[in-house]
Amino acid sequence: MKTKKSFIAVLVFAILLTTSVVTAQEEKETYGMAEITYMLPKIGMEKTFEDAVKEHNEKYHKEGPFKGSLDYILTGKSSGWYVWIMGPCTFSDLDNRPEDDSHRAHWDKKISPSVAKYGRTEYWKYNDKLSYRGDASDSPKYENLWFIGVERGMQYKFKEFIEKVKKAHEKKGDGNFSVYNNQFTDGLGRDVAIVWGFDKWAEMDEDDGGIKKTFEEIYGEGSWNNALKDWESSTESINSQVWRLDVNK
Repeated sequence: MKTKKSFIAVLVFAILLTTSVVTAQEEKETYGMAEITYMLPKIGMEKTFEDAVKEHNEKYHKEGPFKGSLDYILTGKSSGWYVWIMGPCTFSDLDNRPEDDSHRAHWDKKISPSVAKYGRTEYWKYNDKLSYRGDASDSPKYENLWFIGVERGMQYKFKEFIEKVKKAHEKKGDGNFSVYNNQFTDGLGRDVAIVWGFDKWAEMDEDDGGIKKTFEEIYGEGSWNNALKDWESSTESINSQVWRLDVNK
């Protein structure tokens, strides 16, 4: 009997292990991640910097997982900085990124002379389960980004709130937001990013009435205010920025 139980235990473990490996393999094949690097050009050399990055991207990062683009931060403490973005890619793709002598030499010769300072490098994985594309444009001109620090031990509460908001948007049938998870958090309030795309600043003046009504149609009267309490208790900090996308487009 003991031998039979041991065999069953081993069999169950093997099934669970196989399932987890298959799931991990599927996630590895389907997820999208962006590598982002902050750069501050020297004063008066912004155009030179943009042109140099454009030349580099066209030469070494034109398509596929290594496709490169350059965004510009318009608001907040980081305004004036640029963000070089590569992807969407996976961690496995990084093992095959262009790293030959020609690639490095081109960066050092063309881009580095116009850079005053390099900032953080981060890896942000797109969270398809929490994101809602809705009426999102495929190529918006701007993005409003919220970098959020999630309270330790409250990740589940934060996730529940976003899931409910997504369901409300799906029921209402409009709006959009993309959720990204920082793969190497550093305790500086950058655990999750929520991103809204828009094409004109005038969209900031539009009032669609929000989703409170739809939210309460699903979860009951008073549920929106309770959900906001969950949001406040699960978020430690929010840093809001607006980026102008792909300045070299």
